[in-house]
Amino acid sequence: MSADGMIWSSEAALQGAFLEALRSDNDVQSLLGNPARIFDDETDAPAFPYVVLEGHEWEDRGTSLAAGQSHTLTLAIRSRDGGRAAIKNIIGALRAGCEQMTLSLTGQRVVLIQPLYGDAMRTPDMREFRGLLRISVITEEAA
Repeated sequence: MSADGMIWSSEAALQGAFLEALRSDNDVQSLLGNPARIFDDETDAPAFPYVVLEGHEWEDRGTSLAAGQSHTLTLAIRSRDGGRAAIKNIIGALRAGCEQMTLSLTGQRVVLIQPLYGDAMRTPDMREFRGLLRISVITEEAA
């Protein structure tokens, strides 16, 4: 149990470490501020541009030798300036951050971090641009 009384699961530990690694990436900070505006619903009215963890799916993917999980994290990017190019630049920085990321997790070993899908579009209200980036993370129980 953590100091604040919450039980931390391996999924929550991975998610926290993943977001913190992206927030501390210099290229991400150059586009999203320092500290980088990457949220898991911590704020109701963030400054633009910003990123929100929109989803975190996971499945057990163990083998006969080790327990493991497959995670898919979905990041949503929002911007009001710079059009699709701004969104693509942010997606590029996030993708590069993921590809260079090293995560240290208690009891888990990260086997793979791989961006899977990215997209940039205008929102229906025509006031913002929205991007999506999906990332796959494979973990296994540390030996």
